[in-house]
Parts: sequence; structure tokens; C-alpha cells
Amino acid sequence: MPIDLSVVRAIVRRELGSYLGNPAGYVFLTLFIAGTGWAAFLREGFFSRNLADLALLNQLMPAILTLFIPAITMNLWSEERRQGTDELLLTSPVRDIEVILGKYFGALGVYTVALLFSLTHYLVLEYLGEPDGGLLLATYLGYWLAGALFISVGLLGSMFSNNSTVAFIVGAVGCGALVFADAMPWASGIIGAGLMAALGALLWLVATGGARGAGIAAIVGGGVGMILWLSGVVGPLEDVFATIGISPRFRSFGEGIIRLGDIVYFVGGAAVFLYLSSFLLGRRHWS
Repeated sequence: MPIDLSVVRAIVRRELGSYLGNPAGYVFLTLFIAGTGWAAFLREGFFSRNLADLALLNQLMPAILTLFIPAITMNLWSEERRQGTDELLLTSPVRDIEVILGKYFGALGVYTVALLFSLTHYLVLEYLGEPDGGLLLATYLGYWLAGALFISVGLLGSMFSNNSTVAFIVGAVGCGALVFADAMPWASGIIGAGLMAALGALLWLVATGGARGAGIAAIVGGGVGMILWLSGVVGPLEDVFATIGISPRFRSFGEGIIRLGDIVYFVGGAAVFLYLSSFLLGRRHWS
């Protein structure tokens, strides 16, 4: 059965309206522009490099997105559950994947608007020097793809709680795992334990059909992962966990290099998290 695009568009408009029709949305846009502007131009070394590019921003952009993307996604499901409107949405004659895609593209639309506003950075570079348009185009494509992946992570995180703060934390931890996975061996090991915790919670949800007790399952899974890691049993898996990091793929866009493999990583990763969101939504037995 094909996806009803009219349903997806309706949910996208609903999400865009609820976010951009709220003063908090414009506070987010302002903070995003200010934060990226500081990272790009006000850090030590920008003027001494004598280059009209966003290399300094590229160093911090994944970390910035780790905080800002969950601020967009934290209310996608948690607010629905808190207000009880999720029951109305889920009992409507729409498919789960249509709901997931509508919310995802709504959040992606908000992020895209934020990126468009941040093009003021290009005007600053034009004023200061002669920026390479092709390099900046590749750089912004990397920003957009990284945000698209992080939004899928944040959307999944928002499904686990009706508390926006908890949803923000879960989303930030998930995005942070992708950012710091390849930072150093100990970070990869901790993230591996986190993946074990997530696997434990997911298996519990599949087995019981409900979220009650999933936290304990996550603690058990994470504990097992930590024991295996600290004992050295899964030491070689640190390299495997490190491969999920976005840093090498994101860095290539900042260098003006667009590789098909990097695009597949971001798009494929987003597809995996969207599938997990659709799967969990299909359970329809949240506690």
C-alpha cells in the first residue's frame, strides 16, 4: 500500500505551525544563529588564518547540533503523550509510517529554516574576503545531512517519555554517541555499553509490548556491556563501535569533498532510526 503523501504533508504543516507559531521556536532560531556565529567568527584563530571559510565552525558543529537538534525533537512525541493527543492521532485512519514521516519532515523543515537563516554567515564571509562558493555549498550539505540523521535519533528518543526534559536528554545522549563514538577508545567502549543498554530496552519492548520495566532492562543490558568491556572481552569491538561515529564523514564535507558513501551513511542511518520509530509506534502499548 503506497504512502499517502497528503497525510504526510498535513502532519508536516501541523508540526511546522506548532513550532514556528510559538515564540520558543524563534528563540531557538536566534540561539542557533548566535551559537554558530560565535563558533565561526569569534573564536581565537579566525582572523589569524586569513581564510574566508567556516573551518572553525565545522570543528564544533556536531557538538552544537547535539544540543540544538534535541531541542527541536523533544516535543514531537512527549508533548502528544502529555496532552493525550497521541491517542487521537493513532486512532485516525493513517498509517504509522505516515505519522513518523510527517513528524520527521516537520522537524527537518524547522532545522532547514534555521540553516537558511544561518546563511548570514556567508554574508559575513563575503564582507571579509572571497569565500569559495563550492566549498560552502558542500559544507552546508554536510550540516543538513548531519541534522537529518540527528533528527531521526531525537524523534526516536522522544517516544520513550512524556517528559520533554527526559526526551531532550535521551536525544542528546543518542546524538552525542554518534559524535564521540570515534573520539577515543574509552568513549567507544562506553558507547558500546550504551548500545547494549538500548538493545536490552528494545528487546524488553518487543517481548512485553510495553515500556514498563524497559528502564531496568536497559540498566541490565548496559551493566553487562560495561562488565564485558572492562574485562577486555569485547576490546576488539571498540573498533566496531568507533565506525558509527560521524566525524570522518562530516569532516569531508567541510573540506569540500562529497562522497557517495558519506551520503549513504547519513541517509541510511536516518532510515534505520525512522524504521525503529515506526516499529515502536506499531506496538501502540506505551505505558
